[in-house]
Amino acid sequence: MKKIVFATIPMQEQEGEGWDSDGYVYKCNDNKNIEYDKKVRFAINGFLAKTLLKGDDVKIVQILVNNDKSEHNAEIQKTELERLNENIGAKIDFKKIVTDFDDSGRTIEKRFQELIGELEEESEIFLDMTFGSKTLVPVLFYVLGFAEKFFDADIKNILYDKIEFKRLDNGKSVPKPDTCEIYDVTPLFYLNSLTSVMEAPDGKTALERLNKFLAL
Repeated sequence: MKKIVFATIPMQEQEGEGWDSDGYVYKCNDNKNIEYDKKVRFAINGFLAKTLLKGDDVKIVQILVNNDKSEHNAEIQKTELERLNENIGAKIDFKKIVTDFDDSGRTIEKRFQELIGELEEESEIFLDMTFGSKTLVPVLFYVLGFAEKFFDADIKNILYDKIEFKRLDNGKSVPKPDTCEIYDVTPLFYLNSLTSVMEAPDGKTALERLNKFLAL
């Protein structure tokens, strides 16, 4: 089965003074299945290094804005994953979706159209929603909903990672290595799906039914 990974790419510098050139270890307290115990520059790469198998057919859809730093970071993510894959043996292809750093209606529509254009029938889909503009996350959720409804896709993992920063004497903000975490936020997608299909005669009944479901 084809695996499609939507990977958001940062548009800010991710290296230099105060940054570990080997990356960081991203911990996960509530789902050890997604925790990778080695340093990586991109948390999604650690997740893939842990979960991919030899022979897996994988498409990495890199989502970035049209600037030099974003392009550079996309190359870092690609190079690191290719290095990790040397010990795995998956078949990995990369595709870039590049749009301007602009949240106008036309740009949002263009982004959505290009993203759904990368869907394939009956694929497994993974998403790293860490980076990007504020409008990108809802667009990505619409893409996942479209994939599940019309392409019979299996939404496997939606990931988000965070790092806390500290300020150096020169005013520059750099990562605090012991704060790196990765989260599996897939329930957000299924919660949205649930509320979309749930029926109730009024708001009170809807709340009661939702609370009963969440208590299961």
